[in-house]
Amino acid sequence: MLGETPKRKTCKGMKGIIKEGQEMMEEPMSETVMNAALIAAAQRVEHYEMAAYGTLRTYATLVGNHEASQLFQTTLEEEELTDKKLSMLASTINAKAVGAPSTSENGKREKAR
Repeated sequence: MLGETPKRKTCKGMKGIIKEGQEMMEEPMSETVMNAALIAAAQRVEHYEMAAYGTLRTYATLVGNHEASQLFQTTLEEEELTDKKLSMLASTINAKAVGAPSTSENGKREKAR
């Protein structure tokens, strides 16, 4: 769109988040706790991405590139949707991981199994 050739650059921050998740997976824990930890790790990745796309959208808007701004906004919304889905999963998995009652989809409290 800008007449530029994309270049690759390793993101040290994202590499750190991924490494942290990999190290966490090596820790001894139950399957349910592992699932909760994996969701938390995935959300850290999503939040990092959301920050990046939100910033890029703002920069594109500031320089008057509304087409790029809209593309970044669309990608940001996709990342936000993924984060919301992970939060919904976490609400049940986290409660099971600590043995607490969870709230079902219909809003009723359930005992964790």
